[in-house]
Amino acid sequence: MTKEYVEPANIPVIDFRALTSENSQERKDALNQLDEAFQTYGFIYLSNHSIGQKLVDEAFSWSQRFFHLPNEVKELCKHNTVAADHRGWAAVGTGIVTQDVWDKDEISNLRKTAPVEQKEILEMGNPHSKGGPGESIVNRLLPEDVFPGFRAFLERWWDACFKQQLQVLRALCEILEYTDLDYLGKQQDPSRSRNHMSWLYYLSQPLSTLKSGESNRLNTHTDFTQLTLLFQDMVGGLEVHDYKAGIFRPVLPKPGTMIVHIGDMLEKQSNGKWKSALHHVSAPIHLKYGDETTNEDTVVERFSMSFYGTPQHDVMIEPIPGCEAIGKWRTLEWEPNMTAGAWIEKRVALEYGDGQQVPPAVPVA
Repeated sequence: MTKEYVEPANIPVIDFRALTSENSQERKDALNQLDEAFQTYGFIYLSNHSIGQKLVDEAFSWSQRFFHLPNEVKELCKHNTVAADHRGWAAVGTGIVTQDVWDKDEISNLRKTAPVEQKEILEMGNPHSKGGPGESIVNRLLPEDVFPGFRAFLERWWDACFKQQLQVLRALCEILEYTDLDYLGKQQDPSRSRNHMSWLYYLSQPLSTLKSGESNRLNTHTDFTQLTLLFQDMVGGLEVHDYKAGIFRPVLPKPGTMIVHIGDMLEKQSNGKWKSALHHVSAPIHLKYGDETTNEDTVVERFSMSFYGTPQHDVMIEPIPGCEAIGKWRTLEWEPNMTAGAWIEKRVALEYGDGQQVPPAVPVA
């Protein structure tokens, strides 16, 4: 898949300890770095985060165990492709990720003609939800006797990610010089949280199918929500759009870090100050720009996990105090007076279509 080499994205590594330091100058420097990075890239690497590597490693272990189960077992928690019930396991081809395509007929045509994304996904919400009035929908998971211990782990994972994204939101409030550093965090209700988790499994596949355009790993998109915590393994393939150069640059895995990036809602709330960056998953850099004389033709499996911070669904998404000045970023156009829930449902409904046929996975040669 050799082509002209593209330098990896120059995304900064920000130390979470500096963002929360009691040393005011150290914290100020880190906050300035965070602000500049989100204005420029929309992405950062966060090191020394509060989740800890041990829990991250445990989460990847659970992810690998789940996705390596036979499909007939995973079908016990199958996604029903209804946008309002965004839970469960989705096989290859169940959904299609798009960007700035709103016409249902055009989406339907893409489902039939576009290269198939070679990914499975497990969509999950608040594991503490009982499905009561005002609560999020209960997760669709494997029965406890089939996959014991997973539900209990999800609660620990959710709680750790929930805490971390609130801490990042506090840092953003400090950048905006709010007296109430929980201003953004208060848009979420921990007991009725509408945050979301997506665990993705990219199947092993021939490099030649990516090279020919027969298949993709993950199509170009922005994230729907406010803030994303992204954990990727060491395989690589994530790329972010460089608007100045007009190209996608690799986002290399860095041990001991997570990626934090801005979503559509926070771009809108910041009035275009912070960027919801386009990104996708392709072949790893060593294969994409490797020597064509080598015989390596297999892109190995890849795992990633995302936690999406989201305001409650009745929160109106509009510019927040301190963001009156119009910024440079307008990734997507919003309808007037849209709530968080309306925006999510609009975008999820395009990804999953009711009753759509599922194309086959591309076999490994």
